[in-house]
Amino acid sequence: MSDQGLEPQAKGDRWRFRVPPALAQLGRSAWLLLGLVALAVVIYFGLAQISSLLIPLVVAVVIGMLFSPVVDRLTRAGLPPFAAASLVLVGLIAITALSIFLAVKGIYDQRDLIAEQFTRGWDMVQAWLAERGISLDNVDQSVESVSAGVTSSAGGFIQAGLSSVFSFIVGLLIGVFLLFYVLKDWHVIRDWVANHLGQIPPDLGAGIINDATRAIRSYFAGLAITAAPVAIIIGIAMLILDIPLAFTVILVTFVTSFIPYLGAIVSGAFAVLVALGAAGLQEAIIILIVVLVAQNVVQTLMLTKVTSDKLSIHPIVNLGSTVVGATLAGVVGATLSAPAVATAISVSKRISQYRNSSE
Repeated sequence: MSDQGLEPQAKGDRWRFRVPPALAQLGRSAWLLLGLVALAVVIYFGLAQISSLLIPLVVAVVIGMLFSPVVDRLTRAGLPPFAAASLVLVGLIAITALSIFLAVKGIYDQRDLIAEQFTRGWDMVQAWLAERGISLDNVDQSVESVSAGVTSSAGGFIQAGLSSVFSFIVGLLIGVFLLFYVLKDWHVIRDWVANHLGQIPPDLGAGIINDATRAIRSYFAGLAITAAPVAIIIGIAMLILDIPLAFTVILVTFVTSFIPYLGAIVSGAFAVLVALGAAGLQEAIIILIVVLVAQNVVQTLMLTKVTSDKLSIHPIVNLGSTVVGATLAGVVGATLSAPAVATAISVSKRISQYRNSSE
């Protein structure tokens, strides 16, 4: 047996255990890793406390990256930066408001038909189950008890709802304010950030900012490329079934596709409700199947392939980063996770090339 780890001491009969250098290095690395994890957790929870300001800022910066070229074109055409940024901002607000208005109006105009179809469908389900000896009395009692519970806690729900609406409005106003100045002063902000990245030289910092901008623009370009065919597929299905508001559904589907997960749910529910109110249960089921296939199969495969090609990352990395981003930061994390991974890879390559060229 080797006794390299035990070393006799001259002081009395005591022995001292000498840690092997490899084990000591491993221990220091483990403590360093734990420290980094603790730091990441502290930063994450710290950012969560200021999410009401951080999320509008991130959204404003991303939209500014996407539409600053439009402001540049308007400026080169002779408009002052203030007017160019104002025009782009008003255009974005108008498109968003029009999409919301068309969706709400489409459902509101058919509210009676939708309610009638829901009632008729529920009656059909009850009759079908009654023919097979299945009673819905327990279901009715459960619904009544749930309704009573909801009624008793309605005050709390209303208060929470008003608080959420107020927070959303405040965040929206902050985001619009920040977006205007990002659009107006994009080049100034970009150069300032490039010159204040710690010990990173300004030219390397400018390259890093350009990498991030290119990744964001490439991702959303791929998203637009894949959203258009999906919206058209759903619209064509509605035209074939002679369902109205096909153009409105196409517009709403395309606009909401830039919001991961939530956008697909909103646009899909809108299309199905329109079909239910205008045509009936059978047509609504057909549209639901078309929506599920188009959004969850066609768009997912197309988006993963297109964005992976544009960002030069593997589809598995693209999908995995989206899942992790959604888990950590919700919709914003799901939207920006793939561009963030692509930016990190580009920055790593740029730093390595910079070091090699400096040597």
